[in-house]
Amino acid sequence: MTDSDLARLVDDYLSSASDPNPRMVGVTIVWERDEPGFGAKHIADLHGVTEAEVEQVLLEVPPYVEAKRHSDMPNRTLFWGATRLDRWLFIVCQDWTESGVRHLMPITAFEPKEGVKYWERFK
Repeated sequence: MTDSDLARLVDDYLSSASDPNPRMVGVTIVWERDEPGFGAKHIADLHGVTEAEVEQVLLEVPPYVEAKRHSDMPNRTLFWGATRLDRWLFIVCQDWTESGVRHLMPITAFEPKEGVKYWERFK
């Protein structure tokens, strides 16, 4: 096996979909893509986080993910989890159920400099 063969295998492994998180089956991600103050544009432009990374944390089985309702805004859920490449993200989503389907609209997502200490402030 050559170095390029190994590199291709690693790339294929990292780019393939992970197992779905059974707790998130049926959840719909609703992306706001035009608003610069929140949603996909805000997350990408201000924080350098892709939609794919947010969806990995929310919908796949990462090494670790935790969620809790925002104490001051009960219609928002806070998530702390890792992407496939072990990038730890703090994600805030608008969270509602309509016609029996749970919807999550990512408001913001970023990699806090403080790491897990940032997440622990919300416990």
